[in-house]
Amino acid sequence: MAAEMEAGGVIGKETTIRGEVTGRADLRVEGTVEGTVRLEAELIVGEGGTVAAEVDTAAMTVEGRFDGKAACSDVVTLRPGSRSTGTLAAPRVVIEEDALFDGTLDMDVGLEAEAGGAHG
Repeated sequence: MAAEMEAGGVIGKETTIRGEVTGRADLRVEGTVEGTVRLEAELIVGEGGTVAAEVDTAAMTVEGRFDGKAACSDVVTLRPGSRSTGTLAAPRVVIEEDALFDGTLDMDVGLEAEAGGAHG
């Protein structure tokens, strides 16, 4: 458990944060975050967690509830039983069976820049 904590942080089930959350390590949300989340790592919305925010991260995994706008440089994963609404922008989006999503997907992120040098 100690190694897990060193690798990132956890917002506990009984905790609500309103405002801006920033960091360089993975963050797991078991409670509630409302506002803005900017991470240079992965945001994990735990099974009982809720994130209602504008998110800018490397990756995001939703096991609980996400409402808002997410821009991820790598991948967004919606796990079974999760509920998400809003806009998801990422080069890769994985919506697993029994995950609910209502909103807009934007997967064209960075494709134009890559097309110029990828086939040379």
